[in-house]
Amino acid sequence: MEIILLDTNSLIYAIQNRINLEEEIKYILPGVKPAVPDCVTVELKGLGKTKWYAKAALQYSERFDHVDSRGEGDFCIMMTARALNAGVLTNDRKFLKILKNKGVSCVTITGRHGLKFY
Repeated sequence: MEIILLDTNSLIYAIQNRINLEEEIKYILPGVKPAVPDCVTVELKGLGKTKWYAKAALQYSERFDHVDSRGEGDFCIMMTARALNAGVLTNDRKFLKILKNKGVSCVTITGRHGLKFY
């Protein structure tokens, strides 16, 4: 795995809890580059119209590489991860279960400072 995709949930969680995803990913997954799928950017733009934390997460996402994706939501992220042989960083438990069942590597944010690899 050379890339880990950040989903909407993980970016918002990082903003709300002041977590530096870059540093956490470097620590637990050295050499793996975080990236944001286009579908996550679109979702954050929509949420950012009414939610301050989504707007902040959108600005935060600009620090990371962006990757082309088609579709929307969790399905888009999963298909992009499979196409790129990438992992996914998410705190969405339902999505985590789906990803694990499909054989996609997963990482979650644990507490305020740490990531857990599945």
